[in-house]
Amino acid sequence: MLKASSSTVTIAASMEAISLTNILGPAGALAFQNRQIDPQVAVLSGAYTGKAVTGADGSTTVEADAAGNIVVFPFIDGGRPVGEKYRAPGKKFWQRKGGRKTFWNADCMDDPALEEGHKALIITEGEIDGLTAIDCGFHTTVSVPDGAPPVRDGEDPDQLDEAVPDDDSRGKFEFVYNNRHRIKRIKRFILAVDNDPPGRRLAAELVRRLGAARCSFVTYPEGCKDLNDVKMQEGPDAVVRVITEAKPYPVKGIYLLSDYPELDEPVTYSTGWPDLDDYLRVWLGELMVVTGIPGHGKSTWTMNLCVNLARKHGWRVGVASFEIPTVPALRFKLRLAASGLGTKQWTRDDVAEADVFIQQHFVFIDADPTGEADDDMTLEWLLDRAADAVMRHSIRVLVIDPWNEVEHYRPKGESETQYINRALRQIRKFALRYGVLAIVVAHPTKELGKGGESRTPTLYDIEGSAAWYNKPDHGVVIDVPDPDLYETVVWVKKARFSWSGRKGDVTLEYLPETEGYRSLNGFAPLWKAAQADHQQYRHKSTGSES
Repeated sequence: MLKASSSTVTIAASMEAISLTNILGPAGALAFQNRQIDPQVAVLSGAYTGKAVTGADGSTTVEADAAGNIVVFPFIDGGRPVGEKYRAPGKKFWQRKGGRKTFWNADCMDDPALEEGHKALIITEGEIDGLTAIDCGFHTTVSVPDGAPPVRDGEDPDQLDEAVPDDDSRGKFEFVYNNRHRIKRIKRFILAVDNDPPGRRLAAELVRRLGAARCSFVTYPEGCKDLNDVKMQEGPDAVVRVITEAKPYPVKGIYLLSDYPELDEPVTYSTGWPDLDDYLRVWLGELMVVTGIPGHGKSTWTMNLCVNLARKHGWRVGVASFEIPTVPALRFKLRLAASGLGTKQWTRDDVAEADVFIQQHFVFIDADPTGEADDDMTLEWLLDRAADAVMRHSIRVLVIDPWNEVEHYRPKGESETQYINRALRQIRKFALRYGVLAIVVAHPTKELGKGGESRTPTLYDIEGSAAWYNKPDHGVVIDVPDPDLYETVVWVKKARFSWSGRKGDVTLEYLPETEGYRSLNGFAPLWKAAQADHQQYRHKSTGSES
């Protein structure tokens, strides 16, 4: 007959320490033995057995009971139980309502060896796999609280660029947000989730939040889909081998082709202006630089681009606007773009609908919405807030507008050119790590236009460094060749990859009533240098052809 095992868990309540003794009874011990897990390891994690009790109101709770057949997995965080998961016979799972979302075994994340990089944090899809790893000697192991997210109809779990993850301040990945400060300190992660479509989706979502640079992936033996399968079929040595041979996502150095996880060519997305698609298609993980002469609409075009991406692809946008106050100026621009209507056409319902759209799709990065704080908004501070916005609001686009208003601190001895090279590299690294389209709006040097010079700026005209051309994946110049015409030229001065566009220019019609833009739909532009390349001619006033 199996003997009961006990575990003591100390919690704090009302400034008083209370010692609770729960028992892992015979049914629980047998359940772990059947999975080849030492019951004492489960006891040390706080596991115990309980029974279902129906209250007077019809609700069901689980009470500790050594004779019970429900296995209870406490979620202990900060030394206190903050939630519980229950496993009844027949692999029936549920959780106690109202618990804090966190990792199972979360306190192991405070191990200094994780911050020092001597150990990796192993993340599994369930407590049984987590206990399997711990039983095999890997004590810095956690499990996600709710298993893997389901794969939506028609979704490829390996192509999550097309999926918009949930808001991390609630929902499926709230546990990541709640542990964001711990996660930032940990150097390495090993993802040991299930080898099935939901598991691959979970891995992709975790990599997006943790950063590929810190993540490794395991490869299971044929016929095994998780760590417990490996132990049941191949033994504990095989579990050790699977974990120790985890392969890092490649980020630096030299690798063999077999070291790389299977990745497809990045998915590219339309800007929302069909005429631009041949020249500019954005992708998640890129750095785009936008410049143009002051007053030619580079900020206005960028905000219209963001509204297009939000409307067309469902993306959330994080905006760090240092030159235009969010309220009322930026809100006014976004209301125009979101409604597609001029102010004279606005009704109260139109404004309310636009505000709902902005609330759902835009996050604003600022030191203080009241404008009273005088904190230094450095690039490091900005990228830290943007990382929080990825985890809490799942932003897919980050806009920094304009570059010169960011607080720039250079170490002694570092030139402006060296600093800009390093800063743009930081932003591009952030974009790749979090799967975000990063857009930097930068003014050209004030020398442009002196002495009566009149020309379209280039990326080399941005003050500080040739890195403004070398570093971005896309370089865009917004220009108004003739102020008397309602036309804006989008010059694509750089497209790093052929699959994301090519150099060239596209003329968009500017709509002053809405501060918006639309494609010319085959009509010829009117600005002088473009006329020689077109046989059609469109009059601005009538829209007719000649």
